[in-house]
Amino acid sequence: MGALTSRQNAGVEEADVVSNHAYKYPPRSGNYFGSHFIMGGERFDTPQPEAYLFGENADLNFLGSRPTPFPYPPPQSNEPTKTLKSLVNIRKESLRFVRCPEPVGKLADNKISDGVMKSADSNGKGTYYNIEFTFDCDARCAITIFYFCTEEVTPAGVVYYPRDSTMTSQTYHYKKGANQQFCQISHVFDPSKHPEEDLLYNADREIIPIAIYCVVDEGQEEIRQSHTTIAVVEKHSDGTYVLKALKQKLFVDGLCYLLQEIYGIENKNLDTKPSSDEETEDGGSECVICMCDVRDTLILPCRHLCLCNSCADSLRYQANNCPICRAPFR
Repeated sequence: MGALTSRQNAGVEEADVVSNHAYKYPPRSGNYFGSHFIMGGERFDTPQPEAYLFGENADLNFLGSRPTPFPYPPPQSNEPTKTLKSLVNIRKESLRFVRCPEPVGKLADNKISDGVMKSADSNGKGTYYNIEFTFDCDARCAITIFYFCTEEVTPAGVVYYPRDSTMTSQTYHYKKGANQQFCQISHVFDPSKHPEEDLLYNADREIIPIAIYCVVDEGQEEIRQSHTTIAVVEKHSDGTYVLKALKQKLFVDGLCYLLQEIYGIENKNLDTKPSSDEETEDGGSECVICMCDVRDTLILPCRHLCLCNSCADSLRYQANNCPICRAPFR
């Protein structure tokens, strides 16, 4: 290592190091570490590497090259966020077909409601359904149902082009209000008249089987907010048909957003009192960590609503996986 000599001065042993040696021990400043250290190919300018000994290595992404006291401050999001106010909303789980035994709304030209043809010998031979759903709106709105259509997003809004315009429903106008029911018995749809492949969504063909288009119907703005629920029709083995919501889109401020489902929010109804202990455990609203506080924190990107705010702060520095699905979170 080098030539070392020692001498005794007042009972204290001192070490002499050759002056051209790369390391000096102890340094005169009293610092036992260098001015920087290297981790993961990155240089961190600090004489205190112990400042990085807590947490995961991923924390270095937002800590930077300077030491940060523990516990860490909350990380700043790298993705821009914006709070949106939705004026209209169709409740996805409420969408359904309602069987109507006989077509209603017979017209003079043998049409049933919005484009369904009826001949003299077709009584009772079709499979006719009404479309029902629950929706909320903070402004007056207009609802139109399109069938087998293509979609175009323009700066002024979303436009749907149906394959057969005679099948498109009329536009129904509703006043402002929550928990409203859409049920128009005059509008009838017969899925048995169409091939099964047309009733299912195919991304390659870009044909939407059913688009329920709800647009704000008030204000002077040229660009109006709208909400669209895209649905498909599934045929069961017994010959019945079921209407299922596939995805929902919100057009606001000139941009179109795809709405994502939050897992666990359906059980977060405090007004519902389960009748048994098993239902309490499965459908409760408590945090899955502490089992006492109400869960109010969403994990991304898996979208599980399963933590309270306090446990979420603690979990951020103790783990990096969702407690429900074990997927890494941001």
